[in-house]
Amino acid sequence: MEATKDIKNAIHGILKKYVQAYADKDPESIMHLFVEDPDLVAIGAGRDEWVKGPEGLKKGFHRDMTQADEIQVDFEDITVSSSGNVAWASAHMSMYAKVGKDDITMFGRLSMVFEERNHEWLITHLHFSVPDEQGEGQSYPV
Repeated sequence: MEATKDIKNAIHGILKKYVQAYADKDPESIMHLFVEDPDLVAIGAGRDEWVKGPEGLKKGFHRDMTQADEIQVDFEDITVSSSGNVAWASAHMSMYAKVGKDDITMFGRLSMVFEERNHEWLITHLHFSVPDEQGEGQSYPV
């Protein structure tokens, strides 16, 4: 079900903070957007980017931020739905990184799950994927 305006605003606010934390290369700020639960899961685009719990997530963000000289994240086509104290969002996400002399842009898809705890929305699950290179209208990259 579509989220209320207040919930949408809260989720959009979290996404803005997420973008700023990456731009600032500030893993501590980004960690404040997530629950502190051991069953938190975050899945990135790399084969080894599947972490569980806050410590694994912190290591992943630290890796992202130390391996790039500059990082910019952008979201488009954001959808937000909710039920009770749970909300979920999906978006097209692009991530630009300057790594040494290389400029890298990853265009992907993002989904997140949020939970409201003590009147604060926090991320409980994140999944960022980069689509395979199959042609438009094709189900497999042949």
